[in-house]
Amino acid sequence: MAKVTTYWREGVAYLNWRDGPKRFRISIGRVGAREAEEIRSAREAELRHGVRIISRAPLLRDFLGVWLDWYKAEHPTTHGKAKSELRIILESLGHRHIDTLRPIELEAYKTQRLVKDKMAPETVGKEVRRLQAALRCGVQWKELDANPFEGIQAPRGVRSVAVRFYTKAAMQRLYAANEARANLWRFMAHTGIRRGELMHLSHENVVAGRLLVESDPDEDGDGRTKSGKWREIPLNKHATAALAELPDPLVSVHKDTVSDWFSTDAKAAGIGGSLHRLRHTFCAHMVMAGVPLRRVQILAGHADYDTTEKYYAHLTTEGDAAAVATLTF
Repeated sequence: MAKVTTYWREGVAYLNWRDGPKRFRISIGRVGAREAEEIRSAREAELRHGVRIISRAPLLRDFLGVWLDWYKAEHPTTHGKAKSELRIILESLGHRHIDTLRPIELEAYKTQRLVKDKMAPETVGKEVRRLQAALRCGVQWKELDANPFEGIQAPRGVRSVAVRFYTKAAMQRLYAANEARANLWRFMAHTGIRRGELMHLSHENVVAGRLLVESDPDEDGDGRTKSGKWREIPLNKHATAALAELPDPLVSVHKDTVSDWFSTDAKAAGIGGSLHRLRHTFCAHMVMAGVPLRRVQILAGHADYDTTEKYYAHLTTEGDAAAVATLTF
């Protein structure tokens, strides 16, 4: 049977227990010692008998405080962004117990931010999605019975920009900026793998000159490809040469660290952009070389053909320039 313990931090009470290899920590708010002991005892009974006894959910601000601590440990380089996106929500709803929140209140929050505060839909959408992601963790951790905002639609803007990719000259500058990491960037650019897919690759993933990118999630969901499907990518001479110089596994650091490495090298090379632009480079150069969009979709692992078409159709050799050239009037 799991043993539940109580501790306080800055006036907030928390419960701790283990379930096999997993450790759980939940906030029960600013309660007195007697109430905390009653809740602790009830939670221990819940774990023993498999029934729900505690009905009171934590305050939103207390829960998000714990979630942000967890997020900082898991995603250290983007923690500040997450904290910033939740700041106004905490000011508006942080004093409420989560089980008392209603969907209409988040709709009112959206209206306030969009109409009265005149914030961009992209900004408000990020705030709403960040809150929803945090509350989903609460459900997964069994601290919350349900996410009260699960069905809320996050605003999305109408901004539409052309896909950006690197030229051959820009890639050469990137390789020269940091020779120690050049092979990593060369391998990613010539295979189009995503950052999350890179984290699980080793040399044994290459069979007969083809890279197998498999969807093999662990109990936390890590290791799943975005589409949920496996794919294979033929290695060209550049990817093969780069792989021969890379360690096994290819990287042994946090995925955010890889993004930081790239940002540093891209800045030094004077080309800017993010790590994901290597994937766009892989797709864009194939399309410009005449590879059919359907084949690009398969090699890139896009779940939908529409994604490939939206980003890269204008780069095809038989694209808009050839179409306009056929006009005779």
